[in-house]
Amino acid sequence: MLAWIGLGWWAFTMVVQWLSAALARRRRPAAPAHHAAADFSIVAPLAGRHDAAPAYIGALEELSRQGAEVLICVAGEGDEAIGQARALWPAAPILVGSDDTFNPKMNNVRKGLEAASRPVVVLCDAGVAVTLDDLRRAATELSDKVGLVLGLKAGWLPANFAAELECAYINGHQARFLLAADRLGMPVASGGMTVLARDVLEEIGGHQAFLNYIADDYSIVRTMRDRGRRTTWLANTMPHLPVGDRRWSDVWRRQVRWASTRLNLTWEVRVLALLDPAIGWFISGVAGATGLAALGWGPAPVALALLAHSVAWFAAEAWFLAAYGLPFGPRAWAASLVREALVPVLLAKAWRGRRRIDWRGTDLAAGWRPEGDDASGRYV
Repeated sequence: MLAWIGLGWWAFTMVVQWLSAALARRRRPAAPAHHAAADFSIVAPLAGRHDAAPAYIGALEELSRQGAEVLICVAGEGDEAIGQARALWPAAPILVGSDDTFNPKMNNVRKGLEAASRPVVVLCDAGVAVTLDDLRRAATELSDKVGLVLGLKAGWLPANFAAELECAYINGHQARFLLAADRLGMPVASGGMTVLARDVLEEIGGHQAFLNYIADDYSIVRTMRDRGRRTTWLANTMPHLPVGDRRWSDVWRRQVRWASTRLNLTWEVRVLALLDPAIGWFISGVAGATGLAALGWGPAPVALALLAHSVAWFAAEAWFLAAYGLPFGPRAWAASLVREALVPVLLAKAWRGRRRIDWRGTDLAAGWRPEGDDASGRYV
């Protein structure tokens, strides 16, 4: 019985791993891109000198040169991001000011969303080097049926192992499962670039549509669907996020924040978050090893089986990444192994910290009052 349970769970999790990679590799058929640069308003937040990275500001300047409307948003005149952005792009159009909701990011970008004047509005995460091709390919998927397209960011050019670990989280794990769920028709959300028509944004309440749930990207997706407007899709393209050097503490805090946020969303999302370790590499390997041991296998054959398990597991991840032109060299393999080993620790940390979600010194949960299903609510 123990052998059947152990090997059965190992087989199930391995199927999930490869099936998620296969689904995530699929791209929806798309019509030829027909939007011009002049059709786009780019709302680009900055908060701190680090956000005004040369690759990010350079990408925004190039979009402006090509004809897009770029609206850089900064919360206050004293933010160092202004000087850094001006040094890199002297003519940068910068809007300064802040709202007073629980969400600092939305406090910053509200003015940009309201100032956007082009037919298609794009809200970018800080640091994402969006290109005109990314915009045109994502906007092509908008239609009477599809009201919102999200472009997941892809970690790119990691300069140290901490940055490689962040890429392992962003690319190999989060993007793979989100794309797989999207291809199955499930509503999913994540940061990168948010693309929608300006009239649709106005129909669903403008900036308020980002504030109905504690996570702004999840909120806009749920608001769009809850109001019966249109469906939401993940784009076929993944804009690059040049990660450069990262500090271990920053990478870990971001992952804890994202995991804690998921535990504050709807019950379905919470269940999936709690089940994550059970279908991961570590538990799958333990289950398989337990099953083999129950069949009488000795330590050496079990160790070889675990090695084969690891190779097969991460090969699925490499196969997925190859479809999007993302590298998966020896350092990426090692980073993915570390990520999987930390899954139980991350969940425990996120569970303990779910009542205080730190975002650059602001506790998002402190200003959030859930209503109804304990996920949607209002800000105070």
